[in-house]
Amino acid sequence: MSEQPGIAPAGEPTDFEGCLARTNPSKASLRRLAELPDEAPVIMLNLLRFRPRGDGAIYRLYGREAAPEVEKVGSFVGYFGAVITDLDPALGFDASWDAVVMPVYHRRRAYLDLQRSTRYQLAIPYRAAGTSRRTLYVLKDGEKMFRDTHSIAEMDADRRPLPVTAGDVYVIDTVRFAEEQGWQGLREWADTVCPLLQSVGAAPLLSVPTEVPVLSENVWDHCILTHFPSREAVTALYGGAAWQEAKVARGGALESSVTVATTSLPLPA
Repeated sequence: MSEQPGIAPAGEPTDFEGCLARTNPSKASLRRLAELPDEAPVIMLNLLRFRPRGDGAIYRLYGREAAPEVEKVGSFVGYFGAVITDLDPALGFDASWDAVVMPVYHRRRAYLDLQRSTRYQLAIPYRAAGTSRRTLYVLKDGEKMFRDTHSIAEMDADRRPLPVTAGDVYVIDTVRFAEEQGWQGLREWADTVCPLLQSVGAAPLLSVPTEVPVLSENVWDHCILTHFPSREAVTALYGGAAWQEAKVARGGALESSVTVATTSLPLPA
């Protein structure tokens, strides 16, 4: 087990406790969350690997049971997508996840209140049975990598999810900056790739800092969600020479990253 709250053990589990440590936040992680200032709305970024892979049937039982309690604390889903797992691996997408869920909470307190709900607690066994790996990270408003994007505060005030179109592609990037000039380097990369994104009809929708890990094998600094009008637009951009050239500058600004391509799913009723 990791000594840092919110950081899950890497590698495959060898026992039941290890399985739970990769899908359920620890008490220490929730205590640290409760100790932080709580002055603005947040998104809880969830990356999910289903058990069995690609089959969310058991996880949906969790969603059905948990939904009334989630609604009671005022949360709503800002984005819900299925990971595209059959893109060319050479394009750099991580196909080891199955779904992305991004619920919005008016305050972290609402999320913590949810954890104390008896009915919600009774739904958690379905989640534990239906997932084999999970990343759960707090996202907050702050300095943006891409300037003309939505804010979490706006989504919360309007109780409105991110605008999505069925069949389009939404790419989620979680990144960790290199220690020296990482932020500035990625900001320069973002300015460089804006015209490339526009050339295929793509546009960033969300660009926000992370706050703390609640359950994650890695530490991340920033999250970007970008809309593409089609899979063809994704492959045209990521496979193009201009993007590959810009990718060199991006690599120098980052210590690590995870990039997943998704298609939007109907929001839970």
